[in-house]
Amino acid sequence: MIIGWREYIKNRFKTASQFHSVGIMIGLKGIQISSLKKVQGELRWVQQHFINIENWQVELKTYVEKEKLGNTKCHVVLAITKYKILHIDKPAVAEVEIIDALQWNVKEQLATDEQLVIDYFEPPASTNSTPQINVVALTESEIIHIRNGILKAGLQLENIGIEELIICNLCAYSDHAVILLKQQQDGQLSLNIIKQNQLYFSRRLKGYESIGSLSAEELAMGIADNLSLEIQRSMDYFESQMRQAPIKQVYIAIDSLHQEALAELIKNVVYVPVEKFVPYVLAEDNISVLPASFASLAAAIHTPQLAT
Repeated sequence: MIIGWREYIKNRFKTASQFHSVGIMIGLKGIQISSLKKVQGELRWVQQHFINIENWQVELKTYVEKEKLGNTKCHVVLAITKYKILHIDKPAVAEVEIIDALQWNVKEQLATDEQLVIDYFEPPASTNSTPQINVVALTESEIIHIRNGILKAGLQLENIGIEELIICNLCAYSDHAVILLKQQQDGQLSLNIIKQNQLYFSRRLKGYESIGSLSAEELAMGIADNLSLEIQRSMDYFESQMRQAPIKQVYIAIDSLHQEALAELIKNVVYVPVEKFVPYVLAEDNISVLPASFASLAAAIHTPQLAT
């Protein structure tokens, strides 16, 4: 599932675009843009760009006009620093009434009186006998600000998603569960367990914000061991509490020059293959395949079967 907020997505443009899609990741410091084209029937990553968060609406409009991206379908993803996920018992009401039933509970947990836009997704597996849902809420004003910025730039806004779900689009489909460790530069490190392109489990690990700037020697001085223990705990929880088959692979997507060294250190503790994550997509030769672009790329790929 992808967080939809479709009541805010109304405008549709009819002029054809030479691009297949645009993915935009909105973070605290800026927005990352990835553009795709279809080349001989296959999706190809052809452009990437970064815009500082200050005055991003004006800068995005300028970029869209310069690159002739107007009327291209656009999928927006919020970086994990922009939202929280609340784990809540599923209200015992009809499906069409769930959003309304969540309003007061979510406002109380977030300690806000602002008007919220709420959406939710259900985990593929649960440890609780009571059905639970994962809820994401943003202020209405922020959603309108994002919508207006995208539409004024001349893009065709399709949906607004969250990073932890969107990133599943980058993984090759597999019946075996994998762990993807992902971090935007200087941001929180997220641990995601993905199986069959679905998010089964997600944790945000504190204390690793600077891991991307550490040398190989510094990684070996305890932080890699601590991270390995966090991974092992998540693997054990997935297998014993969620009653799932063991994890077969760990991938790392961190803005660091020493991903290979970190992978080797982790592998020595968790005893499963650990390697740098490479997105399952074709890319032009001039594209720098770096973790900072992965969320926007995943949004641009946008697998329809995950949409609400």
